[in-house]
Amino acid sequence: MTGVELSAADWALACLLGAAVGLDGVSWPQTMWSRPIVAGTLGGLLFGAPAAGCLVGVWLEIVLSRHPPFGGARHPETGPAAFMAGAAYAAAGDGAPIGIVAAVAVGWAIGWTGAHSVTLLRRVTPSLVSRPEGFRGGAAALARRHRLAIALDALRAGLLVAALFVPSVLFVRLLSTQPSGAAGAAWWPVVAGLGLAGAAGVAARGLGARGRHWPALAAGCVLGTLLVQVFA
Repeated sequence: MTGVELSAADWALACLLGAAVGLDGVSWPQTMWSRPIVAGTLGGLLFGAPAAGCLVGVWLEIVLSRHPPFGGARHPETGPAAFMAGAAYAAAGDGAPIGIVAAVAVGWAIGWTGAHSVTLLRRVTPSLVSRPEGFRGGAAALARRHRLAIALDALRAGLLVAALFVPSVLFVRLLSTQPSGAAGAAWWPVVAGLGLAGAAGVAARGLGARGRHWPALAAGCVLGTLLVQVFA
């Protein structure tokens, strides 16, 4: 792959797609395109490298599976996060392993940033659909307010992408394009191994291995080491 240049059209399209992906998580239509593996692939497709985006999405599925979106529990917003992470790695272009680590870190950080934006929106939307005195206009008025709440969720996700898309791409590209002899180039296998180990450990805990934390972490260390050797 070779790096691609960002344009205003790319940014605008990313905002629209990010809004659609964010909307799918809770509001509508909940067709699972907000899952990291799907959203990451869409992000990669934006820059002509769906496989690169899918790779980042797979790792984010592991990292973020510790926090399933059940009930009212706080969980990272996976859709826009994986979309931007997959797009950032695809835009970086050279497929460097450190780029994967950087993209997954970006996705994790944006996921929790998005979670806070969802929490803030949830404090607003009840006032749109709940009135002590009821609604004048009956079911039609209530339906309009529900559509307004959905539109606000799309706007929230679009603004999240608008604010963080370019910084994410620049960050991943900066790390991915470091020359092989640059200072710090030798530490990326350590970071990758620890990151993969932690991902495997927390995923195992989230899937029920709560009484076996250390064996899960050890298995993650072995997996991380093997994958680092493959990528190296």
